Amino acid sequence: MTSQGGSQEVVSGGPADVLSSRVFSYRFDQAIRGMLYVYIFSLPFSGLLVIERNGFILLTVLMGIWCAVNRRHFFCRTPVDVPLAAFVLWVGVSIPFSASPAYSFGEFAKLLQQSLVFYWVVFFFQSPTHKRRIMTMILGMLIVSSVYGIWQFDSAPTRKYYFIESFLGSEVALTTFLVMTLPLTAAVAVYACEPWLKRLGVSTAPLAVACQLLTFSRAGMLALFVEVIVLAGMVRTRLMTALAGVVLVISLFGAGALFYISDQNELSFIPVKTKLSAYNLVSRFKAWELGFEKVLEHPLFGSGYGKNMFQPVSQAQLDHSEEVPMAHGTHNTLLDVTVGAGVPAGIAFLWLMWMIGRTGLCQFLATQDSTERTWSFALFLMAIGLFVRLFFDHMWVGSLAVLFWVMVGMAVRPVFSKI
Repeated sequence: MTSQGGSQEVVSGGPADVLSSRVFSYRFDQAIRGMLYVYIFSLPFSGLLVIERNGFILLTVLMGIWCAVNRRHFFCRTPVDVPLAAFVLWVGVSIPFSASPAYSFGEFAKLLQQSLVFYWVVFFFQSPTHKRRIMTMILGMLIVSSVYGIWQFDSAPTRKYYFIESFLGSEVALTTFLVMTLPLTAAVAVYACEPWLKRLGVSTAPLAVACQLLTFSRAGMLALFVEVIVLAGMVRTRLMTALAGVVLVISLFGAGALFYISDQNELSFIPVKTKLSAYNLVSRFKAWELGFEKVLEHPLFGSGYGKNMFQPVSQAQLDHSEEVPMAHGTHNTLLDVTVGAGVPAGIAFLWLMWMIGRTGLCQFLATQDSTERTWSFALFLMAIGLFVRLFFDHMWVGSLAVLFWVMVGMAVRPVFSKI
């Protein structure tokens, strides 16, 4: 009996159980990856918001189970850990000093969500196969969004769609999405080894650029132009130099032609007349001036973290009888963060964006792997273009902020192996 019992103990803890445990772990990892694919796909589509919200809840539960089963955590050391931790920590410290702590805490929770998604992506998508799949999926999302946005364009005065919004719910969200994803198309077109993937990048770029131009977003066009200049400077081929020259000529010719036309009422294809004036810029200058005043009033902890906190603060200064009233928001991510959580938060944000761009550039120069070079170069371009875009609108929020961290997570390599 003793020998039989000993034999049973060996069998119960033998190779079969180990293999079964490994199979379960592998399948559980695959289930989490599958859910992450669905979650990432839903981000640029406002109609899929219910999937995004419930998907995050489900992923949080799955990751809690994963940590309990594996008796470990999923955090990986990355080059952006310290500035990200500094930014998150100071925003959290500033919450009790907010004019509306409950609202600021809700916005802080969203920041924690974005950080979690970043580390999930870093942990589960390090394989080149998954990196290429996410790359292809984002390009597919960009094609669909660009085609639908171009289809929405209507030059008639009685247009069905006043602004080109595509699936993102607003014109400013669409332009920000294009600024974030266009660098990936350029990187794929230049550095991808697979011919089909390179052709996909080459064919996607013109659609996205056309959609960006048809939004008539001056901040979006400026960010696009900066990205093209950086691309030409980095690649340094005749083709890229010619491309940058073409973009410059088209931009200058288009702007000159529009300003040459005196009667803006004849330009039915432009959604609002202020696109050809300094109206929006003047209104932003007024908001920025007030924002600097609020920073001086609360330099350490700010007035309250969150995009919508500035509107109650500026309400008393709004005068709709003025020819150019002040904008309702800061329309500047750096200023909004500084007003909301103090100067230390603004410095941490600058540090974070600089470290993200620097990491992309350093990885690009250090590796010869085509997939890693593609993602790293895209990250470097995106950090520059998005910073320009965020200077005129605070769009580092919501689903776009989550997508930003997804792309950072896809590009950033862990400093060491998983811990």
